[in-house]
Amino acid sequence: MEFVEYWAGIRTHLDKELTRQIPRLFRALGTQQAEAVQDIIQNGKRIRGGLVCLVNEALGGHMADALPRAVAIECIQAASLIHDDYVDDDVVRRKRPATWTVEGPRRAVLLGDVMFATAIQSMVELSNDDAFTVTRAIATVANGAYQEHVWLAKPIDDAGQFAWHERITYERIIYLKTGALFGAACQLGAIAAGASHETGTLAYAFGARIGEAYQIADDLAEFASLWGCPEERRETPPALLPALSFFCQKAGLSTPRHLIEQQHGLYDWCQRMGKDIIHHMEHEIELRVSVAASHVGQFPANPYRNILAEAPARIAEMMACSVTPDALNQD
Repeated sequence: MEFVEYWAGIRTHLDKELTRQIPRLFRALGTQQAEAVQDIIQNGKRIRGGLVCLVNEALGGHMADALPRAVAIECIQAASLIHDDYVDDDVVRRKRPATWTVEGPRRAVLLGDVMFATAIQSMVELSNDDAFTVTRAIATVANGAYQEHVWLAKPIDDAGQFAWHERITYERIIYLKTGALFGAACQLGAIAAGASHETGTLAYAFGARIGEAYQIADDLAEFASLWGCPEERRETPPALLPALSFFCQKAGLSTPRHLIEQQHGLYDWCQRMGKDIIHHMEHEIELRVSVAASHVGQFPANPYRNILAEAPARIAEMMACSVTPDALNQD
């Protein structure tokens, strides 16, 4: 079995489990609100939840032990997207209206908070290790979202570059906002299998590198669409600016002031510089995929380990390229 085949099967399994578990987990909200949670969480990619299950199986665990942890991770992911959409003023998610546009900003943010808290509660009921893993993940993701917006608020210097703060870099942002939750998913898989602390740490590092590669691949897809866009589309998504600045530096290019401030000339700039930027983004993805895959060599030899070893490249490839299963176009 290859990773994409495994992922497709586990995604179906997780969808059924979420449909079964959401009414129980959120019963205190009442039927209408629990249905809202069910609506929010449907149609997700389930990559993080799938990794919980795959790591668990690779380490000899039982699926029944992985499923509640996978559900918690999917709830955390969905809640983070509610907050992200509101903060970023995004009105569409998975080809549907963003939650805050339907529920209203206040109710949407509070519902996201309830989802975070419920995920924590469900893990506290399992073990201290589970509780620590998810609380650390939520805190880290929130830190990443905050630092990204601090980064975007920084002034631009006379050379047209952002005035860098040494602690807030693109590499740090992608670890905090994406790598950490992938890492937590893989660590929960190890905990579910009863693996040692050392193996859990290894699983976390494996997942974190996948998450970073995934985020760069997501930014690559965004930039590639911008690079090849019609001339009339000139606005750079704000969330892409840290990536552009970082990879311009990697390519030895200066980020033009107009790209950041006025957006004038963006189309021409993308046509001239796009290939260099894409080359460096692809290189950074490959580095993280390679490091992630190397961690798997220390897991027990079995068919699931082989699927796990393939996962980093396939996850990054499916995000960065247009040759993806339909579900992966639903971010």
